[in-house]
Amino acid sequence: MKERAKKILALTMAAVTMVSLAACGGNDKAGTADKPSESEDMSGKTLTVGIWGGNDQESAALDKMMDAFEKQTGAKVESKVYTDYNTQIQADFIAKTAPDVFYIDGNVFPFYSSLGVMEPLDKEEMGLDSYYENLVGTFTAEDGTVYCVPKDVSTLATYYNKDLLDSVGVKPEDIPDALEDYKDFLTDLQKKLDDKYGPGQITAMTYNPELSREIYVLEAGGGSIADEEGNAQLSSDGVVENLEFLAELTQAGCWKTPQDMGLGWNGEVFGAGKAAIMEEGNWVYTTLQNDYDVNFGVKEMPTYKGTQYSMAFTVGWGISAVTEEKELAKEWVKFATGTEGMEIWCTGAGCLPSREDVAKKMDVESDPVWKVHSDMTKIALPWQKGTTISIIDAAYKNFCPAVFKGEESAKDAMEKADKQANSEIANAQ
Repeated sequence: MKERAKKILALTMAAVTMVSLAACGGNDKAGTADKPSESEDMSGKTLTVGIWGGNDQESAALDKMMDAFEKQTGAKVESKVYTDYNTQIQADFIAKTAPDVFYIDGNVFPFYSSLGVMEPLDKEEMGLDSYYENLVGTFTAEDGTVYCVPKDVSTLATYYNKDLLDSVGVKPEDIPDALEDYKDFLTDLQKKLDDKYGPGQITAMTYNPELSREIYVLEAGGGSIADEEGNAQLSSDGVVENLEFLAELTQAGCWKTPQDMGLGWNGEVFGAGKAAIMEEGNWVYTTLQNDYDVNFGVKEMPTYKGTQYSMAFTVGWGISAVTEEKELAKEWVKFATGTEGMEIWCTGAGCLPSREDVAKKMDVESDPVWKVHSDMTKIALPWQKGTTISIIDAAYKNFCPAVFKGEESAKDAMEKADKQANSEIANAQ
């Protein structure tokens, strides 16, 4: 492994694991790619798949997918479940004992793609034309080599509490389609909520102060949080301008974090009826259905500076560069990300498919919530930004609260964030 990449990777593990656990992370030729090759007898062989622990739904879906693959190929599939995924699999890469195939989170893919630990994949053989282009791009190295196939995706959408809005005379269609119009709308909504329920009891909207939710806003209009070398430039003019816009929402008292409301995360605040609106991933859908009694609707994410964005959180299947079962590993990836395997996985685990033909086969459009999230996939910005993003994100989280509270200017706070991030990046070299 390259020494700089190893050092930086060690700094990213906690942040990457949190995002990974939150997300589940064609053409005719690709449509048959999940059928095993007839050119090689795979019966009696064993394939090891490396995964992180999931919930009961995900575990059952993976077991069902493994059983189906075993029946088709005659091979045996064994899972290796990591409790500290990126740290432990990195150790296995160094020892050359990594599983034959394994999960790779899109956010950390740039690290692994530079280390020579994954087998390059043939785009035509893997039928990559069947997948959403932006998701394939997430697992494509700078030289154009693809190393993973996306197995699923989660996107952000706008959730609204129908009953809360109705109680103060606001209709869902009143929610603006442009983020620039949110300040006036949310300020008015907050006043109505305060008048009816008491000051501070319910927030107009809840948010997360982190780059995985805000990078698409901060970089709108041509800005960038990092330069070509991966150094932080949060204090650049374009980023600061967009951050100042977000700060107007928080300082107006209508855009609050879950912690501001005394709770843990957006889904909890929204489910408890403490927020009228939130932007959240499709993983919240099951939680709202099972754990809360809330009458809600979902709409697409707003535009900002004339462009509509969402965020995409995706996980791919990669193949070990030193596997002794390369052909069997390829067949697994083809099956797991093909029409049959992906439908088994996404239906059971509650994830969105990373290919449009499977979305149609699953009839996601029949569910209004799934439809909105699925529609967001094509325009979603994958959560990825080079090899230093988690360091930059940590610095942003440290200093953006002062901006949102009005305690420090965006320029001054982001200059401090740049200094912290770039010091850590330099020390990792």
